[in-house]
Amino acid sequence: MAEPRSCVLVVDDDPRNRELLRARLAGHYDVLEAESGAAALAALAQAPVDLVLLDVMMPEMNGFDTCRAIKARQRDRFLPVVLLTALSGQEDRNQGLAAGADEFLTKPVDPRELSLRLRSLLTLRAQEEQIHRHLQALERLQALKDDLFSLIMHDLRNPLTGVMGFLELLQHKLEGPLPDVEAARRHAGRAAEGARKLHELLEQALEVRRLEEAAVPLRPEAVPLAELAQEAVRTLEGAARARTVDLAVEVEAVPDLTLDRALARRALENLISNAIKVSPPAAVVTVRVRRADGRVALEVEDLGAGVADAAKPRLFGKFAVFDAPPGEGRPRGFGLGLHLVKLVADAHGGVVSVRDRPGGGSVFGLSFPEPRA
Repeated sequence: MAEPRSCVLVVDDDPRNRELLRARLAGHYDVLEAESGAAALAALAQAPVDLVLLDVMMPEMNGFDTCRAIKARQRDRFLPVVLLTALSGQEDRNQGLAAGADEFLTKPVDPRELSLRLRSLLTLRAQEEQIHRHLQALERLQALKDDLFSLIMHDLRNPLTGVMGFLELLQHKLEGPLPDVEAARRHAGRAAEGARKLHELLEQALEVRRLEEAAVPLRPEAVPLAELAQEAVRTLEGAARARTVDLAVEVEAVPDLTLDRALARRALENLISNAIKVSPPAAVVTVRVRRADGRVALEVEDLGAGVADAAKPRLFGKFAVFDAPPGEGRPRGFGLGLHLVKLVADAHGGVVSVRDRPGGGSVFGLSFPEPRA
């Protein structure tokens, strides 16, 4: 596939000069023409241009004024302007430099010099564009790092605060001649639970990194999805009860799938855990196993606030952050949980999805190709 050609705008009030320059340039560049400074500015507003060849001696708006107007535009970070002039005095050149011109060519223009000057300036423009793209990428990485730091601090702060608080209570209960053993035991259990949560978050971060680097060897086996769903639900029954949310499982007859059982279960648990967090008290989170369009799907249905259409394409990205729902003061973040679900799906040739639930809430899906008979 041929590389796109650079576009040169030739600005000159004399049609013969424009025709001559077009003949010299058309073999290598796309050429636009303008007969005045005003027409040049109009052309720049309509079409992408990579370089401007600008005559100085034009009526109404001369080349210096036109160059100054071009350089004042915010659309282009670096748009080279070459002044074509019969003027040769130093003061004329100084005036061109003050207007922002990047090069001067004296009429009559030498074809070889014209070619070399244009090639050099277009190379500089391409390099400037590349630098700008790299800077944008660095800005995105910086923003991602900031989001990562914020989300990790948020995710780790709550269980760490709990561990510290329960340990302090435990220390207090064990002081004195008659320690409250039962209370101490409860506090020790809560502290241990918080420590396990911290460990789980750190393990998840490590698991995501290994999946991204394809450093996790899959251990495929035939997995009955009904069993997988029941196992995942049992794991999260305690979390559901703590939020007064009920869990339900609906299973259609589907074939066993060849999956890494541990990873598939972890992905399903992440979907269920997320559904529990966003569902209101007394809601029911439904885990469903079914066939869908030639695929076998694991779906988790919640009764939360739902996901805005604009956010859905980014939902399974790493450390996705979205505007806060009405009534909440801080943005919502999904950390690594949904990203891990996508990585597990990718590793097995599956796909992830999210759609609105009729009546409110969302349905998150993890589906795999149905095995051939």
